Amino acid sequence: MELGELELAVLRAVRNLGPATSGAIYAEVRKTRDVAYTSVTTTLYRLVDKDLIAMRKASEKKVYYRLKEGRAYRKAMASMIDRVVDTFGGAAVSYLLGNPGSAIGAQIADLKMQVDKRRAKEKRDA
Repeated sequence: MELGELELAVLRAVRNLGPATSGAIYAEVRKTRDVAYTSVTTTLYRLVDKDLIAMRKASEKKVYYRLKEGRAYRKAMASMIDRVVDTFGGAAVSYLLGNPGSAIGAQIADLKMQVDKRRAKEKRDA
């Protein structure tokens, strides 16, 4: 699953905010890039269609969005990690594991699992 730059920015905003309205998500995205409100809302709808974000209507006009950390989320993450590793090889893996940034323990464990799967696949293919 390919994700564009705006999709990643919107996902990051939703992750940072937790459950939030499109207006709050728009304000968060605007902190780092010049983008129209309609572009953010369209991106939210696309991310809902991709099963990465869930939406909940609180009223007719109030809709909240949150990350939906399910199979699609893990598949998107695995796809992005694979692209980085394909491009940069072992250096990318070393960097990711050595510089976890704000990643929590579960995220680091998931990264290590992805690395182990990748290594096992490379051994089978060799």
